[in-house]
Amino acid sequence: MNHSFNLSPVLRELLEFAEGCLGTEIQLVRRTDVPPQGVLIDDFMFGTGKHVIAFSSSQLGMLKDYTICRHCLELLAKGCAAKNNDFRVISFSKECALPACQQIYLDILKDEGTRNIAVWRKKQLVFLLYMLFHEAFSELPLTLLANLVISRKYPVIRNAQVYFLLKESMRDMHDLVPVKEFLPQRYFVLHNGMYYARDMLLAYVLSEYKLNPVINIPELQRFRNLDVKEMMSHRWSRSPWYHTKMVGDALSNILKLTITMDMERDFNEEYFREIFALSREILSRWGVMMGMQDWFVWESPAHLKAALSAQQGMESAIQQEIFGTD
Repeated sequence: MNHSFNLSPVLRELLEFAEGCLGTEIQLVRRTDVPPQGVLIDDFMFGTGKHVIAFSSSQLGMLKDYTICRHCLELLAKGCAAKNNDFRVISFSKECALPACQQIYLDILKDEGTRNIAVWRKKQLVFLLYMLFHEAFSELPLTLLANLVISRKYPVIRNAQVYFLLKESMRDMHDLVPVKEFLPQRYFVLHNGMYYARDMLLAYVLSEYKLNPVINIPELQRFRNLDVKEMMSHRWSRSPWYHTKMVGDALSNILKLTITMDMERDFNEEYFREIFALSREILSRWGVMMGMQDWFVWESPAHLKAALSAQQGMESAIQQEIFGTD
């Protein structure tokens, strides 16, 4: 670990534990072009031969420590799973992508808001939506679990964590708003419902009222004081934000039933193997509820790398299967 940064004692202790547990050095890098959430480039995922945690040069103090801490916990989960030969990533192939994209296309045709959009836009949309959920499934569960560990083990980082989570929630819940009119409502709702569920659980665990999406997200504030009968009225039943709340509440309940481990116990390899196994279990249960259980496969990082390299050709082949030749 490079010691040129001013780190809090608890973070320095965590980094030293991680280096000892994984038997390798963790490099910290400050850069102006790093996004607010930071970047983890690890050997387990990318085969780089080193582990790098990069954070934005605009982040200082405990906000910087929070970003490094979260990525360090994710690295430990991956590393301990890899040591047990259990490290897998969400990947895809034509065999699983084709039925998923066919379902997306059917949903585009069923949705009265998207059935009449131009064919060229439908062609683009099918695989874009598929990869949108691949990205969310790849990142969300492990990041959520790292945040839960921080909330239980590192109260000194709490204020920075809450500050970041409030901003992240606003950003994630509005990512698709500019293109909402071009999406089948089902996918807008399912995508935002995952982030709603994440934030509901974090608000509960952190006892932080402001993190509740019904408080933090302007479009959801209208449902704050409505009873169930009012929310079921025709006025609200067509609102994508109403459906986001309904789906998000269900996904949040799944999280509460799934995440039962004692996160306050002492760190060891078994602790982080359990964290990684939990991330897989979350996706398994969410996938069933969302009707996406067969959309992706758990495979090696090499499989994902090959799939991403073949993505353009795969997309063209799937478009041809669905839309035929021009």
